[in-house]
Amino acid sequence: MGSVRSPIWRHGGTVHGPRPRDYSYRLPRKMLLGALRSALSAKLAADQMTVVDGWPLESHKTKAFRQTIAKLDKGSRNRLVVEPKGNRNLELAGRNLANFAMVPPRELRPYDLLRCDRVFVSRETALRLSASLEPKARAVRAGKE
Repeated sequence: MGSVRSPIWRHGGTVHGPRPRDYSYRLPRKMLLGALRSALSAKLAADQMTVVDGWPLESHKTKAFRQTIAKLDKGSRNRLVVEPKGNRNLELAGRNLANFAMVPPRELRPYDLLRCDRVFVSRETALRLSASLEPKARAVRAGKE
């Protein structure tokens, strides 16, 4: 007779039943960097990117930061600030705003750029991003040229 779990029996096991598989796919790094370059250039071409000199906030208050953002941009629903960590007043002032995100440059993804209507980048961060995303600079650093 065999086991009670035999597939021959009623309420027995399934012969070649479903086996959960992982179909996830990780994009290659060069493809992600190309998509990031493309998304940044699209935001720049569509005039949806603002480069500011810096974020010297005297206070961590959200009201003052909201007024500063309102002067720079009118009517955008989703806003993104690309700024390295360390500006504590900016982090504290921006975390209470709705439809607002702050991302360090090292964690910037193409999805972040495509999801937002307006991007704010400091001048120093923009220079670092352009230097790190330049294809020739990456080849020289890797010793391929």
